[in-house]
Amino acid sequence: MKSQSMSRRDFLRGAGMGALFLLGGRFDLSGRGGSPFQVESAQGEANGHALRAQMEPFVPDAEISLTAKEKYVQILPGARTRVWSYEGQLLSGSGVTVQNLPDTYLGPIVRAQSGKKVRILFHNQLAEESVIHPHGLRVPEDCDGQPMQAIGPGQTKVYEFQIIDRAGPYWFHPHPMGRTAEQVVMGLAGLFNVWDSEEETAVPGASTGANDVPVIIQDRNFDSGNQFLYNPNMLWGYLGNRILVNGKPNAALSLEPRGYRLRLLNGSNARTYKLGWSNNMPLKVIGTDGGLLPAAVSKSYVMLMPGERVDVWADFASLAGKQVALRSLSFNPGDMGMGGMGGGGMGGGSMGSSLANGAAFNILTVNVGRKATSNPVLGPLPALSVRYNAGNVPNYATPRPFTLEMQQRMTWTINGRVYEMTAVADDEMVYRDETMAWEWINNSSIPHPMHIHNVQFQVVQRTPPAATSSYSTISQGLVDSGWKDTVLVWPGERVKIAMTFAPYAGMYMYHCHILEHEDMTMMRNYMIMDPMMPGM
Repeated sequence: MKSQSMSRRDFLRGAGMGALFLLGGRFDLSGRGGSPFQVESAQGEANGHALRAQMEPFVPDAEISLTAKEKYVQILPGARTRVWSYEGQLLSGSGVTVQNLPDTYLGPIVRAQSGKKVRILFHNQLAEESVIHPHGLRVPEDCDGQPMQAIGPGQTKVYEFQIIDRAGPYWFHPHPMGRTAEQVVMGLAGLFNVWDSEEETAVPGASTGANDVPVIIQDRNFDSGNQFLYNPNMLWGYLGNRILVNGKPNAALSLEPRGYRLRLLNGSNARTYKLGWSNNMPLKVIGTDGGLLPAAVSKSYVMLMPGERVDVWADFASLAGKQVALRSLSFNPGDMGMGGMGGGGMGGGSMGSSLANGAAFNILTVNVGRKATSNPVLGPLPALSVRYNAGNVPNYATPRPFTLEMQQRMTWTINGRVYEMTAVADDEMVYRDETMAWEWINNSSIPHPMHIHNVQFQVVQRTPPAATSSYSTISQGLVDSGWKDTVLVWPGERVKIAMTFAPYAGMYMYHCHILEHEDMTMMRNYMIMDPMMPGM
């Protein structure tokens, strides 16, 4: 398909929205100011039919400040490490809390109630451009944090949106053009946990975090002076030789002999983890990227690629006074040419990593106390509001294909295309409220975690590689029964997903969430058009 250069202004004019601009709506092409119009969807109207334009000023329920700045933290013994970090502050309002994590480079945990309107003031105190992407949340186009919305040093970007998504473990990270990967390595990332009454019934203490334990898994390389060393591999991306959890090496938690919700996030640039307990107890998965599953899923291990999240209900009642480790188990990377993907991730001898190819390693140690002071109970998980299948997806039999390949000169492509700031091809255009199927077709030798902005989708079909022994070592760890915004696509695999593009119209992005692949232009725009506008 031929790409056509379409800017936000072109789209709005073509959709018949130029009249809104002429009638006095504010319009900021750079995305660095307020939205030309604010939109709101009534809570519970997931398909966006309650969408309405609001010309009156946005009135937030809570206002938050997030500042990207340089600081020094103690990570390894000896010299402190220079990092970039988000510093958060709740300026006013209710229904939202901001918890800064002490003694770490990681940003705050924002906890927000679904339905609340938030204003976020992003202050860039770095020496280069940056922007924040609210990963997994459906937000107006100018709040999506695309590269074209990046702001320079000393500038402030205002985000204004209503939280319309169900409870889930969302997060935020930078998304500037060509600099996303290194900015994340330097430390820029934070959690944005949304809660609602449905979740509180199922998971006690969800809104307060009393039984809610973040487990942010990342890998890093350090130089001899304890400074982050950014030395990515052109094929695999950035692969560190030390595992950090919540910003700490050799991480350990002291927990009571009772149930906890562990929110696992793969915050690494490129490394994939095969997660399992050292005592072989099953992982009880209760949620994925987009919130709670309709039923808990018991797995002996779980695969987690960059950008993916999984919620695990871990009951340590039988382990009083004992110790258990969360490990990354070994798996067969197959014949993938350079490097290799072993040790539970994309490490390998070719990178000089101490995480040897094919070897397992500990990620997190849990020291279980001898007495529990409370006994939370996992309640009934809510049913999915929508279940996509062949019967309710119009193009299920003929989904839109998106091929993932490496072209000449180490160029990663989607459908043979690379990223262009404002380009949108014919097959990258959809209508608001439209339900359809896409299919990822991985013709490369590398697994890709494919992420789509502004939607949550369901995996409706996987077609395994025709002949490979490596797939059998990871396939039982896939969790596809809930809502997702990032999905693993194995070499030679085809993965069919279904989604509804609602409630916002505008230009959004989709890309591989191996951040070096993204920076190397394995990223594209897609356009959500409004069918109600003239000429559509």
